[in-house]
Amino acid sequence: MIYGTCLKYLKNNADAKDAMMSIYELVSKKLKTHQVDNFKSWLYVLTKNYCLDILRKKSRRLDKKETAEIMYSEQIYHPDSVAHDKEMILHACIEKLKTEQKQIIKSFYFEKLSYHVIADRFNIEWSKVRSQIQNGRRMLKNCIEKNASK
Repeated sequence: MIYGTCLKYLKNNADAKDAMMSIYELVSKKLKTHQVDNFKSWLYVLTKNYCLDILRKKSRRLDKKETAEIMYSEQIYHPDSVAHDKEMILHACIEKLKTEQKQIIKSFYFEKLSYHVIADRFNIEWSKVRSQIQNGRRMLKNCIEKNASK
């Protein structure tokens, strides 16, 4: 069951076997400290979460690699109209956001204010600031990708 679940998520024989061995080690450690009522479902959830964690870590490494490639590309060393166009798209997308979200995004990214300072400034909860920034970031990403493909 462990191997099958790992293979389902990781889609690679070798990675699934490595994960399976790590999970066996993890299970032996966790069983010493956890009371498990339904072992099979607990083991499945543990396996699934372990595999998802591996996928998340791979995704972060890929994001860093892409960022590094962009940083060392010719566009950074020789800026041209492409950079200007991207900046114009970003600002146009920011203007499409709702008023409160736009103000929060600008405060966080352009003024470099912390979540707490923004929350105090707009008299809202810290969690709402965090939510607005996450949602705004997602909306900006979608807007930029949509406009960049045109």
